[in-house]
Amino acid sequence: MLPATLQPFLDWLAQHPTWAGIAVFLIAGSESLAVVGLFVPGALLLFAIGALVAAGSLELVPTLAWATAGAVAGDGLSFWLGRHFHQRLRLLWPFNRSPELMARAVDFFQRHGGKSVVMARFIGPLRPIIPAVAGMLDMPASRFFWINVLSAAVWAPAYILPGMALGASLQLAAQVAGRLVVLIVLLLASVWLILWLVRRVFRLLQPHASAIIGRALDWSRSHPVIRPLAGALLDPDHPEARGLAILAIILVVTAWLFAAVLAAVAHGSPLQGLDLLLYRWLQNLRTPWADRLMVAFTELGDAAVLAAVVAAAALWLAWRRRWKALGHWLATAAGAALMVRVLKLTLQVPRPTPLYEGAGAFAFPSAHAGTNLAVYGFLAVLVARELAAERRWLPYTAAAAWIVFIAFSRLYLGAHWLSDVIGGLSLGLSWTALMGIAYRRHPAPPVALRGLLAVVLGALALAGSWQISRHLDTDLARYAQRHTIVTMAPSAWWTSGWRELPVYRMDLEGEREHPLTVQWAGSLPTLKAALVRHGWRVPTAATVANSLLWLSPATPFKELPVLPQVHAGRHEALLLAHATDDPDRLLVLRLWPTAVVLGNRQQPVWVGNVSALIRERLLGFLTLPHTGRDYDGPLRVFAADLAGLDVKAVQRSGPLTRGEEAPRWNGRVLLVRSPPPDAAAAPNRDPTPGAPRGQ
Repeated sequence: MLPATLQPFLDWLAQHPTWAGIAVFLIAGSESLAVVGLFVPGALLLFAIGALVAAGSLELVPTLAWATAGAVAGDGLSFWLGRHFHQRLRLLWPFNRSPELMARAVDFFQRHGGKSVVMARFIGPLRPIIPAVAGMLDMPASRFFWINVLSAAVWAPAYILPGMALGASLQLAAQVAGRLVVLIVLLLASVWLILWLVRRVFRLLQPHASAIIGRALDWSRSHPVIRPLAGALLDPDHPEARGLAILAIILVVTAWLFAAVLAAVAHGSPLQGLDLLLYRWLQNLRTPWADRLMVAFTELGDAAVLAAVVAAAALWLAWRRRWKALGHWLATAAGAALMVRVLKLTLQVPRPTPLYEGAGAFAFPSAHAGTNLAVYGFLAVLVARELAAERRWLPYTAAAAWIVFIAFSRLYLGAHWLSDVIGGLSLGLSWTALMGIAYRRHPAPPVALRGLLAVVLGALALAGSWQISRHLDTDLARYAQRHTIVTMAPSAWWTSGWRELPVYRMDLEGEREHPLTVQWAGSLPTLKAALVRHGWRVPTAATVANSLLWLSPATPFKELPVLPQVHAGRHEALLLAHATDDPDRLLVLRLWPTAVVLGNRQQPVWVGNVSALIRERLLGFLTLPHTGRDYDGPLRVFAADLAGLDVKAVQRSGPLTRGEEAPRWNGRVLLVRSPPPDAAAAPNRDPTPGAPRGQ
C-alpha cells in the first residue's frame, strides 16, 4: 500500500530508533511547511510510522512529541514567512505560479479566521498555505502560537494512531497467515489505485467532454456509413432505437471477433502465461477467512442478486414514470447479460477449475465482471446526471470500488482467468459507456436520487443476505481448493516416507519461520483424548466478539482467544493449549491435514508443531499474541505427554534456517501413531527426541 520508494526509508527508521525522533520531526515539519508540504508525502509517512510504533520499533509518546513539535515548527516558519514578506508573498515563486490556490487560501482564512489554521491541518492543499496567509494578513502572533500548538497536538495523533491501528491489525493477521496480510494490502492498494484512476480520468476528460462529442459529430457527418449510428448515439433529435440496436449488434460481432482471435493465439501467447502465473500466485494466497469473505463478495455479484437489484430499480422507475431511464436501465442490463452469454457459448473457453454446468461452465468473458459493471456502472450514470459537475466523480468511484471487489473475488477463488475478467470488464465498460452517452445526450426528466439509491441498496442488502445465508456453505465447498490425495504404506511413512511431508509451515513463498515438528497418523479424537489427560485443553476460539478480550489487561493470558494459523491454505484441524509456569506464556499444539493417507484404511496423516505463544503488550493494555522462536523446548515438553502412544524421534537432514530471527530448531521431528496391537505392553517406545532414529 506504500510506494516502493518509501520502504527503504521506513526500514532505516526501524533500524535506527535513535535518529527516528529527528526524522519524525523533519517529516512533520516539511508536511506543514509552506509549499514544501504540497510535494512531501508527510501524512503517508506518519501513517507508516504509526505502524512502526505498533510493531515496537518506535516508542509512542516520544514519536507523538516529535511529530507535534515538527508540525508546530513547520507552521511557525510558514507564519514567519507570511509576516516577513506580506503581500510580496504573492509575487514570489512558487506562489506566483498558483494564484488560484493563494486566492482560495485567502478566501478560506477570511471566512474562518483563526479556525482556518486548525481546519487547514486536515485539508491537503491548504495545510502548508494557510499559516503563511495568516502571517501575510497580520494575524496576531500570540493568537497564532496557541492555535498552532493546540492544533498540532491534535493533528499528530490523528495520523499516527490510525497507522498504529493498522499496524496492530496486520500483526494479528500475520499471526494467522502472512498471505492474509499480503492479500489485505493487495486488495486495499487495488481499490485505492482504481479510485485514484477513475477520479483522475474523470477530472481530465470532464472539461473537454462537450468538445469531444462535437468533434465526433462533425467527423461522423462526413462518413455516410457511420453517420446514422453516431447521430443515434450523440444527436438528441435523432430517433435512437434503431441505431442502438445496430450498434449493439456491431458490438457483439466485434467482441466475438476479438475473442476468436484471442482464442486462436492463446497457445503460447504472453497473456496465457500471465493468466497461469496470476492464478497460481493467488491460489497460494488463499486462507479460510479470506475464502469466506471472497465467496460472500462473489455471491453478492451472482445473477440472482443482480436480477433483484435490476427488477427493484425498474419497478421504482416505472412507478415514478421515468420511462427513458427505465428503458436504458433495462437495455443496459439485458444487453450485457445477452452478450456475455453469447460469447461464452460461442468461444467455450474452459475455466481454471470446473465449477458449473451449461453456459456457466465456460469462462470467457466473466459474467460477474461484465454484468455487474454494466448494471452498477449505469447506475452511476443515472446518479451522476443529477449531481453538480464537481461531484459527479463520486458515484463512478463508488461503483468502481464495488466492481473491483467482485472482480477480484473471481480471480481469488480461481473461477476465472485474468483474461476472462479483463474481457468482462472491457465488454461491460464499452456497453455501459455507449448506453450512458445515449441516455445523457437525450432529454429526460430528473430522477430522485434518494429514492433510487434507497431501493437499489435495499434490494442489494435483502437479496444479498438471502443469497449468502442460503448458499455460503455450498459455495465454500464449490470454490474450495482441490488437493490430490497420495496413498502411502504405513511402514513406508514410518521408516522414510515422513521426509516427503513439508518441513515448514507453508504460508508465504520463501518464508521458513515455523518448522513442522510433529507428524500424527490416526484419528484426531484419539490424540486429543491422550493429551487432555495431561492438562492440554481446547483454547477459546477467536471470534469478532471475544477478540475484545485482547483489550483487557486483567484477563489471564490462558483465557484469551488463540488465533488460528494457516498452512497450505487451511486452518488447524486440531488446536490445543497447555498452561506454563509463566502467566504470559502458553504451549500450543497445531495440526493440519495433509494430502497423504496410509494403506487401504486411508488413515490420514497430519503435520504440525508445538510452539510457545507469548503475550506482548501494546500501550499497556492491548495484547498481541506472538509465536516464540524456540521449538526444541516445547517439543520436549510435548513428548513427555505422549504416554500410551507409539512415538519415534527422527532427524531432518539438509540445511535449516539460520540467523538471528530464525526459529531455534535442531531439526528433530516426532512421528506419533496409535500403538499396534502387538505393542500394547510396551508403548511410547521413544518418548523423548533425545536419541533420533530413522535418519
